[in-house]
Amino acid sequence: MLRKPCVILIWLFDSTAHMKRAFDSFAISAARLYGPLRESRRLLRTSKTSNYSLILDIDGVICRGRDILPGVKEAFSLITDDKGRFSVPTVFLTNGSNTLRAAKAAKLTELIGVHIDPDQVVMAHSPLKMFSDLQKKHVLFVGQGPVKEIASHLGFSTVTLLDDLRVLFPHLDCVDFKRRKLDAFTQISAFNPIEAIVFLGEPLRWESALQLITDVLITNGNPASMEHKRTTKNYPHIPIVACNLDLLWMAEKGLPLPRFGHGIFLHCLASVYHKLTGNDLQFEAFLGKPSEISYVHAAHCIQRQAFTMKQDCPDTIYVIGDNPESDILGGNLFARYLKKRGYGRFDHLDVRFIDTVYESPLFHEHSSFESIKHCVPVLVETGVYHQGCTMNGIVHPVSLLLAELSEEEQARLRIPAFVEENLFHALKTISSRHQG
Repeated sequence: MLRKPCVILIWLFDSTAHMKRAFDSFAISAARLYGPLRESRRLLRTSKTSNYSLILDIDGVICRGRDILPGVKEAFSLITDDKGRFSVPTVFLTNGSNTLRAAKAAKLTELIGVHIDPDQVVMAHSPLKMFSDLQKKHVLFVGQGPVKEIASHLGFSTVTLLDDLRVLFPHLDCVDFKRRKLDAFTQISAFNPIEAIVFLGEPLRWESALQLITDVLITNGNPASMEHKRTTKNYPHIPIVACNLDLLWMAEKGLPLPRFGHGIFLHCLASVYHKLTGNDLQFEAFLGKPSEISYVHAAHCIQRQAFTMKQDCPDTIYVIGDNPESDILGGNLFARYLKKRGYGRFDHLDVRFIDTVYESPLFHEHSSFESIKHCVPVLVETGVYHQGCTMNGIVHPVSLLLAELSEEEQARLRIPAFVEENLFHALKTISSRHQG
């Protein structure tokens, strides 16, 4: 009975920021109250033939910082057997990018008490395995953690870090007067120019990072050239790939306010670059949620897991997350992709070759996920999202698809199918719909 008023309200609201926030709040509230009923009716009609799988966010759904959230261990008892083995194909999709997927899997295993295989974890940087052309270049990697080891595992061989630039070009790192070199600059003639930049995540010492990265961009990858001029000579700049666009994330439970994420740093860099050159910072590709390419990657991991479990490939994927601008937007974008079955919309990347990252010839025989028909985004209230809070967002439209949509369409893509209090309640609701 409430569907018609909901539709009328969608078209009556104007495009002002205030009314958009009101619409988002109303729509998410409606999803919380009426989404489960609507979705359950659809699933009940297909319950005899449908099966499902899960894409789970980590921060804000399973844990907050180093703290596991209440009810998480009980939640996993709903999708594992008495031996702790997964009975439902499950993939953990995170925008974290400062560690190896094996290390992340080990940490999750310790935290949850259920064995998580590295193949079940998709980091923001995991799709970089596809970028064979980029792997052949001299690449500046930006981030924290074992960056060179991560780059090596992703197939990159010629890698430079910001710390390497600080050693090679000590005179350029002079925002901090304590590090400033006052002696004469010695030009480096044998420096191999950087050909691309990959942002895994936010660096340390932002003031230094912003300066050095800008130097690389305006000198066409060669700070040794001393051509630090504000011109359009080196534009378009060298290719940039960015992982993780989240502006905010939730730290430990004792810290109620969201913390700056990688997206904030990218926003700062884009502003600095535009201010100095008059040009916009351009990205070759965005990886991590809400980019559809990460969900395509996760879907292949689900299919591979189902094959290993000797199950049919599921026809429905539930995406469970705490961030409307990341998990929910990404889930809805992937749902649109599944519906349209189109290629070439992922920032000019041909995702048909994504399954080349897998080495198993047996898996290649089952590499098409045509059987996956639905992606259902579910929002939980244990992380970034709080009703009425709009302090969120992403830096830039993550795909050609999103950029082509109207503001009203984009707003609807941020609305979940339904909202639950936490992961346990979400899995309990999903499980009950697929029984019988």
